[in-house]
Amino acid sequence: MNASPAPDPPITGAVARRVVGFLVFCELASGFTQGFYPPLLKDLAAHLAVTDADITWFLTVQSLAAAVCVPLLSKLGDLFGHRRLLRIAVVSVLVGTLVTALVPSYPLVLIGRVLVGPLSVWLPLEIALVHGRISGHSARRAIGLLVTFLMGGAILGTFTAGGISVFSPDLTLTMLVPVALVLVSMLVVFRLVPESPGRTATKIDFVGFAGIAVFMIAALVGLRGAGDAGFFAPAALIPLLVAVVVFVGWVLWELRTPSPAVDVRLVASRRMGPIYLAGLCFGMVTFGGQAQIATFMGSSPAREGYGFDATAGTIALVIGAITILSTVGAAMFSVLTARIGIRTVLLAGAALAGAGNLLVLPLHGSFGGYLLAAVVQGLGYGLLLGALPALLAELAPSGSTGIAAGVYNSLRTLGGALAGAIFAAILGASIAEGSGVVRIGGYSGIWVCCGAAFVVCFVALLLVPRETPATRASVEHADAEPDSRPKPTTDQ
Repeated sequence: MNASPAPDPPITGAVARRVVGFLVFCELASGFTQGFYPPLLKDLAAHLAVTDADITWFLTVQSLAAAVCVPLLSKLGDLFGHRRLLRIAVVSVLVGTLVTALVPSYPLVLIGRVLVGPLSVWLPLEIALVHGRISGHSARRAIGLLVTFLMGGAILGTFTAGGISVFSPDLTLTMLVPVALVLVSMLVVFRLVPESPGRTATKIDFVGFAGIAVFMIAALVGLRGAGDAGFFAPAALIPLLVAVVVFVGWVLWELRTPSPAVDVRLVASRRMGPIYLAGLCFGMVTFGGQAQIATFMGSSPAREGYGFDATAGTIALVIGAITILSTVGAAMFSVLTARIGIRTVLLAGAALAGAGNLLVLPLHGSFGGYLLAAVVQGLGYGLLLGALPALLAELAPSGSTGIAAGVYNSLRTLGGALAGAIFAAILGASIAEGSGVVRIGGYSGIWVCCGAAFVVCFVALLLVPRETPATRASVEHADAEPDSRPKPTTDQ
């Protein structure tokens, strides 16, 4: 048997900081690209001569592609090297953004959007790269920076798209802006980022990965249909039933396979299960509840009896405030964990996020009260954004960090789709007969659901083992002796 090539040596000190800086730029470019396109959808529909209904597939196709490729590429990174798969993902996104910008045919643009799908696997692969070479509080700070710049990039991309579209003479030129950032990211990944030191020696479970892909696509299509027409409409019911059947068969297969695509027992274990459940609940609110912010704020007190008659600019300010505060929370989490422990930070994040959503119930009558609740939500979201993937990476078995982070990202996406369908059904059931107006009870039900999701999140995080003195010493020792990179231990 041929010996595998020797991995790059461990990195420490200034070299480690430079590598983290390179990866941080990649996440800035990733966030920028994700935030850049939504404000341009109306212009894109006119440019490509498609309807407003058709242009929704511009984002949906990328989401479906991400649902398929994130678990697969994350696992392949564990098997063959995280930098190698990150290179593949970056090249795919570069080609996809170029096709999106330069090709005037909508079917080909949708193919380009499929190629952009691997953008969602950048962060899991980067987290695995960080944990392959850095440990302790240094790793937590690095992951906090990655998440912070991802969020900051999304804010920057959104505002840049809005600003450039006003002054740019041509939409094609506007669409080339994210291409430039992705191109620089490709150069960074190919020239400046070292490979992760370890590999997982195992076979590839092609059946398992195919099962994940079919389940995720069927579930997301079914939940999209449920949001539009209700859970019992054929467009929702059929794919959801397919998803359930495939999921049951997939679990049985994974439990019997020697080298599964996903270690189901580990995902459901006391060690990892609470983090995944918390991520699912977190995704339900952050991904599934965005549309309701805009529709509630845009409602007119004179017509619906609630809302603020807010303009698009005002709505963007509130959503932007939540995002900015989330960015601040993600940046703060590593400093807080050094003082009070990562479990306490997670519980504080879930408590703040839940309180912020429940505060909307008594405060939604005034804009100031609504904004206060949004501030509390944003800080809680930020602590969870940074701390959840950081702890997940620490608890993941050696050689499985990539797939652990990939499954976490997929569960957040699935949670958002599930909540979107549930929230749409709640609002649909709350429409007053004859007027077509949604009663305030519909929005109250959504706020209660969001608060309840974070109650479940909080309870799940209570099951995370407490950091023992040995655990804390292990984390601090990892900072002092980065070459050894010990894994923090927790009580089972």
